[in-house]
Amino acid sequence: MIKKIKLQGAEHFFGGAANDGIFMPYKSGFKRDLRVYHGQNQAAAALLSDRGAYIYSDKPFEFSFSDDEISVDGEDIVCGRAGDTLKSAYLAVRAALAPDVSGHPDASMFVSPQYNTWIEMGFDCAQDKIIRYAEDILSHGFPAGVFMIDDCWCRSYGDWEFDAARFPDPEKMVKELHAMGFKVMLWCVPFVSPDTKNFRYLDVKKAFVENGNGEPIITHWWNGYSAALDLNKPVAVDWFVAQTKSLIDKYGIDGFKLDAGDPEYYPTDGNYRQTNNWAALGGEYKFNEMRVGFNSGKYPTANRLRDKNHSWTDDGLNTLVPDGIAMGLCGYPFVCPDMIGGGLLTSFDGDGFVFDTELFVRYCQVAAYFPMMQFSRMPWRVLSESETAICRDAVDRHVKLADYIMSEVEKSSETGEPILRCLEYEYPHNGYAQITNEFLLGSDILVAPQLKKGEKSRKVVIPGGEWADERGKVYAQGEYSVPTPIDVIPVFYKKTEK
Repeated sequence: MIKKIKLQGAEHFFGGAANDGIFMPYKSGFKRDLRVYHGQNQAAAALLSDRGAYIYSDKPFEFSFSDDEISVDGEDIVCGRAGDTLKSAYLAVRAALAPDVSGHPDASMFVSPQYNTWIEMGFDCAQDKIIRYAEDILSHGFPAGVFMIDDCWCRSYGDWEFDAARFPDPEKMVKELHAMGFKVMLWCVPFVSPDTKNFRYLDVKKAFVENGNGEPIITHWWNGYSAALDLNKPVAVDWFVAQTKSLIDKYGIDGFKLDAGDPEYYPTDGNYRQTNNWAALGGEYKFNEMRVGFNSGKYPTANRLRDKNHSWTDDGLNTLVPDGIAMGLCGYPFVCPDMIGGGLLTSFDGDGFVFDTELFVRYCQVAAYFPMMQFSRMPWRVLSESETAICRDAVDRHVKLADYIMSEVEKSSETGEPILRCLEYEYPHNGYAQITNEFLLGSDILVAPQLKKGEKSRKVVIPGGEWADERGKVYAQGEYSVPTPIDVIPVFYKKTEK
């Protein structure tokens, strides 16, 4: 069913898919079909305007913008207005799609950095490398945090046991990581490699997504071809939960990164339910990470932006802030940026690749003021001593904000409001709707990172009230040019009224 909604003057819309943040607010000519593709990141069948309009459904829909209207094609579409601000529209949709939500991931995921093996080790992680990596983190003055062991720790997909050739004593490894102060998470996917012992067992149990003849569908995803657990079936969910419980009981694993819930990998009707069910599973673990979701903001999950390029543009650094804002407006408040420097492995091994140290530092500075931050390639491996010190300073800033961040996390776990916000959300109708290169962390911290290579200053819009920078200089509402040498992150703190 197609619905057409007239725009109200200079009305600006957000929502849909987090990976489309770079295009928000949407302009005439933009089109996205959430029934087909979510941009490899979180999505919601929800559009919100800065004039209080909302459009939502519990099923994915297609939407497109023209000069004066939005066309929406889908089922069970609800349209309306709540108040006349982006915030009032957001809260109305949140109440409809995620009522009675509460809880959040473990505080350790917010207050200290996360460390992931993906870019550092690729498909070649191993026990000795992991211990050395953790020891190096501490010896270079970085704090312990959540340690994520990514792809290829197991023998095959769906065989959720450590590969003994590369992990001769995983229990000892986890104990050593715990003793160093790290929490340990393992990467996993809802796939099972064909013709393995677990495949044959699960095939008999009818636990896979099947075709019309009752046969398992072998689907193509980025790591090859696999059968997919049908997460609509209790037998599949129970089996997966049993595997994770075994890892927790045997080795002391703290949680799981649940990857590859992308709906396009499940070529069946209602594949968005598979995506939602995968997120629901993630929410059962206090330590979790999700890269995809659909209408899944109701679960207490850590939601990471999709893998980004090692680039200033081209789906790189320039997308972190707008996509982070979009993630919140899609209903996912507990947002983590991509791995610092970029998390797309193929971005680092292309022809003519050159590592950009300035880019890495700026990535780190942006991440420091997100609710969470995550490393993979570590600064001392690729930067000079002075550049590494700048990254260490960024981490220290994040750690010192722990109480403030957790206060915002607790608020969000009750209200569902974004933690990372655009200016329009907090200061409506001031012409801020199209400002997506600075952001608010909660209500009281304004961050305007440098996102352009080689630039030594940038324009910053200060909203209403009084704000002070880190030197104590006070700013009133207006537009300013501020210096941004490589060791400076423009940050402003809202002065409380006496």
